[in-house]
Amino acid sequence: MDAETAGSGGDLQFIRRVMERTHARIDPHAFHFVLWGALVLVAYPLANWADLAGRGDLRNWALGSMLGLGAVGSFLLEMRLKARSRLEGENTFVSRQVVLLVFYHIGVASLLSALGPATGFIQGPFVPLLWGFTYASMMYTIGVVYMREYTIAGFAILLGTVIALFHVEHAGMILGPFMGLGAIVPGLIAERRVARLRSQLEP
Repeated sequence: MDAETAGSGGDLQFIRRVMERTHARIDPHAFHFVLWGALVLVAYPLANWADLAGRGDLRNWALGSMLGLGAVGSFLLEMRLKARSRLEGENTFVSRQVVLLVFYHIGVASLLSALGPATGFIQGPFVPLLWGFTYASMMYTIGVVYMREYTIAGFAILLGTVIALFHVEHAGMILGPFMGLGAIVPGLIAERRVARLRSQLEP
């Protein structure tokens, strides 16, 4: 091996190490997944039970509380991080991709949740299934650009949604655990990863 070839190999290894370090420095703000996963884990089964019991008021309260607490919680958590990034030299490109994927999926699902029942395109009882498929697609695509645990979670949520498709009456009780834990588990893994990186980068 001549000096030029050895030098090229060394350069490639250096570039690969830099890219690996840059890719590792990603903060997807996964606390949002933990928060919303916990809310879905509780609210979906509760709303389903209320529906079966003929308690439409309790169902609306459960779903409304989930949306309100989730929105306020996400806003407050983001405000805490507004002043400073949690990771020095963070790879903001990938973080932005994650944010865009979340906004796109949630935006489309929200639009269809409103227009579907109003136009007759989607019947009311099938709206939770729409959100199940939305979560499955969202987690899978986030895994493609970020980390594999999100892809695995996407497949798990998809499995739960398909099962719920055959038990629409109890869809909320099925989707709650699949969607909730499918968001919580990868979210916690990502948060632990960020915490570990912060401790390594701190002087």
